[in-house]
Amino acid sequence: MKKQNIKLLLPLIITLIILTIVKIIEPEEIDWSNSFAAKDKIPYGGYIINDLSQELFPGENVSLKELPVYNILKNNYFINTNYVFINSYFAPDRLDAEYLLRYVAEGNNVFISAFGIYGDLADSLKFIMYEDFFNEDSVRTNFSLPELKTDSGYYYTKGNFNNYFEEFDTAMVQVLGENSKGKVNFIRIKYGEGNFYLNTLPLVFTNYHLLNSENNEYVYKALSHLPVQQTFWDDYYKDGNKFTASSLNYIISQQSLRWAYYIILTSAVLFIFFYGRRRQRIIPVIPPLKNSTIEFVETIGNLYYQQKDYKNIAEKKITFFLDYIRNKYIIKTNKIDEETIKKISEKSLIAEGKIKSIFRNIEKIKNSPQISEDDLLNLNYQIEKFYERTK
Repeated sequence: MKKQNIKLLLPLIITLIILTIVKIIEPEEIDWSNSFAAKDKIPYGGYIINDLSQELFPGENVSLKELPVYNILKNNYFINTNYVFINSYFAPDRLDAEYLLRYVAEGNNVFISAFGIYGDLADSLKFIMYEDFFNEDSVRTNFSLPELKTDSGYYYTKGNFNNYFEEFDTAMVQVLGENSKGKVNFIRIKYGEGNFYLNTLPLVFTNYHLLNSENNEYVYKALSHLPVQQTFWDDYYKDGNKFTASSLNYIISQQSLRWAYYIILTSAVLFIFFYGRRRQRIIPVIPPLKNSTIEFVETIGNLYYQQKDYKNIAEKKITFFLDYIRNKYIIKTNKIDEETIKKISEKSLIAEGKIKSIFRNIEKIKNSPQISEDDLLNLNYQIEKFYERTK
């Protein structure tokens, strides 16, 4: 690569290196998106609650489920187990809702905490939720059961805490919690042999609010409605596990992928720099030298022919012909007799008569002081035919 091209690339390389270093050392911005995923340690992730899940159900197996309800329940029969769902919204499709209803009816319990619960499941359980899009930034909530209720309740800020159950079948529903405005935000629905526990405060189960020691008691009490038994903890219906619109943002958000991206970027810069220095210059195409011997011979031949010096041309053709025989068949041509003609015939596979005819013509030309154009053409014809047969 030319020095001029390297000088043009140098500012780009330096800029890329500086940007990479800045990206590595700069503090990461806090991600306030609703994730609820077990792997996420961001404020609204579910890392802490997932870590505490075993403590919530001591002595029992708590397993993380990363597949839809249908895949978990279709080939299995469960009884006396819990299934916990925490996310922004919970709207399973028809098939998932059918399996979840059957699962509860057979004697299991489902706990769902979400801003909104919709679809076939809500229709089957006959309730309607109200979602307050213009919610206040703070709210106070409490339990309804006297053994769980506190005097001051639980005060939450920064997030959506005002959603509630607007309509439900009072004959089927037990109210478990309300906010300070008297709106129901936690209910139990008896269904078959099991129960649905529905809650509208998913943010209280996230890392940010669990770190507040004054309020984390709410999480323990809310989940204490579930019996201590084998529990499935959902990690499939999570906002944090959905595909992000920006691939680069996702790569940067994952430590291993982020470092892989930086390594690839640095490698590309180094490759451009060193490859440009080591690459050999293009070798110019040099056309081969023209063989001017043939042109020279043709020129001389034309000169003799135009001067009608036929004998001179014929003698040169005879000289080349005899040289051809000597080199190809290793036969002496200083004396042409019957034995020589026989050897030429045997090695060339041409009849002796034709060989004799050629040499008679040669002898005639050698003994003549001048020859005609026809004599030259006749000799040329015989010799060229010989070449054709023997090549």
